[in-house]
Amino acid sequence: MPDYQRFYTQVGRRIREAREKRGLSQEALASLVSLTRTSVTNIEKGRQKFLAHTLVDLAFALRVEPATLLPESKITSEEELDELLKDRPPEEQHWIKAVFDSVEERE
Repeated sequence: MPDYQRFYTQVGRRIREAREKRGLSQEALASLVSLTRTSVTNIEKGRQKFLAHTLVDLAFALRVEPATLLPESKITSEEELDELLKDRPPEEQHWIKAVFDSVEERE
């Protein structure tokens, strides 16, 4: 079973780093993506799960590619990814695979 808490903690850290690099406060970022400051705080600390479109909104506001906010993958094959995603809804599988494809294209 994937470690979702670790995933959200790593994503939150990357969001915080990108926000600080842009010189935005949590409140300013929250305003840009129609969230509360508390939600941004909780996302940055890995305490709040969020939808894929929220990740895209955050990336747009931070002027970074969504993939840069995701943890680095240790998945080495498509079969391994398929195994990890087998219990996820098809739409989520498709989105995650698209993110992986975009990361591979950048390398």
